[in-house]
Amino acid sequence: MPPIDFRLLLVTDRHQIHGRSLVTVLSHAIHAGVHAIQLRERDLSTGELLSLAGDLQAITTPGGVSLIINDRVDLAMALGLDGVHLRADSLPSHSVRRIIGPRRLIGVSAHSAEDVRHANHGCVDYVVLGPIFDTPSKRSFGPPLGLDLLADVCRNSSIPVFAIGGITCERVCEVRQAGAHGVAVIGALLTRDDIGAAVREFTCALEM
Repeated sequence: MPPIDFRLLLVTDRHQIHGRSLVTVLSHAIHAGVHAIQLRERDLSTGELLSLAGDLQAITTPGGVSLIINDRVDLAMALGLDGVHLRADSLPSHSVRRIIGPRRLIGVSAHSAEDVRHANHGCVDYVVLGPIFDTPSKRSFGPPLGLDLLADVCRNSSIPVFAIGGITCERVCEVRQAGAHGVAVIGALLTRDDIGAAVREFTCALEM
């Protein structure tokens, strides 16, 4: 399986960028040092998502930035994207691996220790666990899991764990100390007027 050579995963939500162009915002993020982007625009039609993914690929490929699409194995293959991020109701990871081959990334969303254990027995490269802290965008997944559960999960996982949910720059140290490989971030990056500055702040925090 491909190595995970990034610690900051930027998850997209064009509804949080205050009317700006998503491509432009992400271009600034890439220039500031983002190495992995998860395309997560669930409300777009297939045609709209295909077009957006193609536009993003034009800015990620030249810089060697991994572009990972939510759930859509078909679009990942059609465009030759770098990976697929699976939800609980997605195709099983073993099936996805047979389709996309050994060189593309497979990430999985997890909302419990059991979810992470299950991911460790699949063909998964990394798992995104959350919500660790309270955040409006993740309340539908239940109460915050907290740092103690994160630490327990990380101790028992053979694949990298990324923390998501209420992740701020100030909390990076806490989740890293709990054993997280890195963080997956939405609002703390996308809502910032200067996303480049935000990316640099997170990058510095992750290197400490």
